Amino acid sequence: MNLEFNEDQIDALREFMNVSIGAATASLASLLGAFGTMHIPKIEICNSHELAGKIESTIDLNSMYYVTKQLFTGKFGGECIFLVSEASATNLGRHLYITQNPSADEINDAVIELTNILTSTIVSRLTQELGTQVQFFVPYLHFTDAHSIVYEGDISEYSKIIIISTILDFQDQQINGNIYILTKDEAIESLQVLIDEKLEEIYG
Repeated sequence: MNLEFNEDQIDALREFMNVSIGAATASLASLLGAFGTMHIPKIEICNSHELAGKIESTIDLNSMYYVTKQLFTGKFGGECIFLVSEASATNLGRHLYITQNPSADEINDAVIELTNILTSTIVSRLTQELGTQVQFFVPYLHFTDAHSIVYEGDISEYSKIIIISTILDFQDQQINGNIYILTKDEAIESLQVLIDEKLEEIYG
């Protein structure tokens, strides 16, 4: 099983992700009535036991986090993880509910609403670009410290993982978060096939 991507496949995936991220940013800007950006996506393949370290290297280890995880299945299946710090989530609740002191339920609802738009738009648009479809499962939200984001059970079925990561940033509202799209062995192979089919369609 060859799980390494060649340069053309990585370039194509990055381009598809740029389109997907652009669509998600526009949807979130409409929800929040604000201007936001997402960073250029980073794509890397690693061993599953490296995932926690990869995530921890990109976040503030002293913060608490709202972590939303959402599985999706299809020819290209996997999991979206969206992290938003306690401070950013509170700012999101303030902004969406127009209150200085949002309740815990309001913050949870705001994070879930943001996640639903974010993950469904990014993954749906990505799979649309690849000419396939996915089915989403209900997202799961929990509040945790920076070292407990990845459970051993989350990655027990994974050997290799492809991580597509980006950062969401609504600077004026002080709302930002990290998005990770994970997929594992068989799905990585499927993703390679879908990308090759799309490249063949484009370039013949």
